[in-house]
Amino acid sequence: MKTQLQKMKQLPAIDVGQRKQLLKTLARTIKKHKKRVITAISNDFSHRSSHETLLAEIMVSLEEIHHNIKNLNAWVKPQIRHSNWKFYPSKCAIVPQALGVVGIMAPWNYPFNLVMAPLAAAISAGNRVMIKPSEMTPLTAQLIKDILAEVFDDEQVHVVLGDVTVASEFSQLPLDHILFTGSTPVGKIIMRNAAEHLTPVTLELGGKSPVLIDENYPLDKAAKSIVGGKWFNAGQTCIAPDYILVHENRKAALLKALTSSLQKAYPELSREKDYSHIINPAHHHRLTQLLADLDAQQLVAPFGTETRNQMMPPILVDNPAPETALMQQEIFGPILPIISVHSMDEALQFVKQRARPLTLYLFSNRQSTIQKIQSQTLSGSLAINETLVQFAQEGLPFGGVGASGMGSYHGIQGFRAMSHMKSVYYQSRLNVNFLARAPFKNWKEKIIKWL
Repeated sequence: MKTQLQKMKQLPAIDVGQRKQLLKTLARTIKKHKKRVITAISNDFSHRSSHETLLAEIMVSLEEIHHNIKNLNAWVKPQIRHSNWKFYPSKCAIVPQALGVVGIMAPWNYPFNLVMAPLAAAISAGNRVMIKPSEMTPLTAQLIKDILAEVFDDEQVHVVLGDVTVASEFSQLPLDHILFTGSTPVGKIIMRNAAEHLTPVTLELGGKSPVLIDENYPLDKAAKSIVGGKWFNAGQTCIAPDYILVHENRKAALLKALTSSLQKAYPELSREKDYSHIINPAHHHRLTQLLADLDAQQLVAPFGTETRNQMMPPILVDNPAPETALMQQEIFGPILPIISVHSMDEALQFVKQRARPLTLYLFSNRQSTIQKIQSQTLSGSLAINETLVQFAQEGLPFGGVGASGMGSYHGIQGFRAMSHMKSVYYQSRLNVNFLARAPFKNWKEKIIKWL
């Protein structure tokens, strides 16, 4: 890896025309291999809904690539800034420049999209790229390597396969930027490793993303959206709703509405092709242990609690205690706690007392409530009256804050994150700067005092 990185660092930035051509070829190649992508991911998961892969892996990746192609000419233009009036008619500008070699470390939950979207940003900015896909989705990782080899030469994009040891070595390379998507504990390790070379990082981490439901918001509408967002990919989504805060007088009705929405979404769960499995036995065991620590009376299971292979049914948990592992850890699975509160203010305090989430979801039609939650909470993003779809907006930066991450990408924000925004000063032919330089005669001193 070190030899490959040294070789790539010696090469110039990819020029703008070639960037656009590479991105166009990447989009065509993804479309050509979409069936292989669906099959590889499903096999890595033991079963993954083909529709979820089409939506979250292929469609979102293609839209990000096309958005970058469309806007790239505007993004690369120098941004003119006015100079201080004392230096008129000199000019200033901010000129985007490729950082060099960007490292992308992708997770297993969306193993294709979370390579392709950061890659699109890095190539748009003119960088060369090294990629470490997740070892937990080996078939997808190999397919990614094969697809990218059709588009890029090895000195433009280099894919590294391997286990955790390889990932650790990868994060210790003297890269010019690292974008890591994964858990908060691993994110801390990546940041420590990168610090050795002062490598800047973009960390897309997780956290417990709460859902707040206002007292007058229709529960059927909220439940339909929550079900769609929580059980997409069986809850294995960094921005999936992690727990719900609802007024105690509405909790029973919400449980009923969620149960009804689940039964409509997955009418025959045992034979349901659109309900994804847990990634592997280890994660399945972790989730069953979270449930084992709870009172069985707290579980609301519309399809029962029996699991087969790596398929875990949706399970609602009625008021788990704050100190349980379920409420301390990011769930990352098809389990959803429902916490009752006495007011929206109590719900707000509950959220503010915990680590800053990657996303906060609010269901409310009252502008006063929306404004209060927007102004008094700090989260990577805020989604109002819907779940998950904020990720698919190319115009919105995606990223966390605090324990849920640092930095962001998508669209122009991704281009800027992968660029050095170089400050450039252009001195005009008319140059009177000598007035502020030695030797300081009396007449110069008078001018300085006047200025």
